Amino acid sequence: MDGNNETPAACYVTGTRILTARGSVAVEDLAVGDLAVTASGEERPVRWIGHQTVRCRGRAAFLPVRIAAGAFGEGRPARNLMVSPGHTVCVDVLGEVLIPAIRLVNGTTVAQVPVEKVTYWHVELESHDILLAEGLPAESYLDMGNRAFFEGASIGIEPDAPVGHNASDFCRPFLEAGPLVEAVRTRLEDRAVALGWRKVEEAFASLHAVADGHMIRPDVDGLTARFVIPAEAHNVRLVSATSVPAQVLSDTSDDRQLGVALASLVIDDGLTGARRVALDDTRLSEGFHPVDRDGEASWRWTNGEAVLPASLWDGCRGTLFLRVRLSGPALPRWIAPDETAGVVDLDMFRQQA
Repeated sequence: MDGNNETPAACYVTGTRILTARGSVAVEDLAVGDLAVTASGEERPVRWIGHQTVRCRGRAAFLPVRIAAGAFGEGRPARNLMVSPGHTVCVDVLGEVLIPAIRLVNGTTVAQVPVEKVTYWHVELESHDILLAEGLPAESYLDMGNRAFFEGASIGIEPDAPVGHNASDFCRPFLEAGPLVEAVRTRLEDRAVALGWRKVEEAFASLHAVADGHMIRPDVDGLTARFVIPAEAHNVRLVSATSVPAQVLSDTSDDRQLGVALASLVIDDGLTGARRVALDDTRLSEGFHPVDRDGEASWRWTNGEAVLPASLWDGCRGTLFLRVRLSGPALPRWIAPDETAGVVDLDMFRQQA
């Protein structure tokens, strides 16, 4: 079933292994009464387990965060760990603190994962504590007034069970921002680089067009790209790699997913005349961020998959020449250890067309 408008706070995704007295057990196989082994080594009984399946399309607040194996050090976690965005992990930085996973997303070893749906699980002890999930210290459930979000929310729970806790009830200090969080983010970046992640700079960020499922690569001159597209094309997208400013630049909190910054867009069939498409044309909506302006200059970022509606070239004949001029090079972006800049998954874009 679908979740309501509430967002899950501290949840593990199906398949996450939790350390117990009987070994590491997948969260969905835990039972009330199982003895969870906490980060301090204490064995504490599981009081309640809740779960809920939610649909994630168009709902970024529900997308799980993947913490890659080894992100915090050897064996931490031992395997990729998937948690809800609000789930806190326990990090020792001048003492142990709890930081929500979403605040540690860095485009490398900690990233939100686009999924259609996900099943989240809560594991509650008698009081808030630190579990070992895939070997990484992370919190147990603390009822923050959202128990009703989960299926079977009242099963095994006393009517007078305390609810409506807040951050002051956490077993460790809770942090969302500030110098300590930034120190942890720096530590994660250094670790990612040691694992083989690297930043690349590529002016066009592998920009290409996908027309009715067929990839079209551009001819490039400076910051201008020209695509040759059949006039009968119906489904055309400008596709590129993306980057998040806050993950690659210093002194910015801009968390938009940015592809390329368009300065101009011109369509020409060589017969009916060139058509300059205004950056604020209302037909440019899906896959575009709002227009940015600085004095007389203006530009418009794509989100990596910008849709060009066929109405833009109504009445054109034969072959179209689509000229795209960028306002500047694309942002630097992170490349995974096994990834090559400029390589595109053709099958993925055919499926999306």
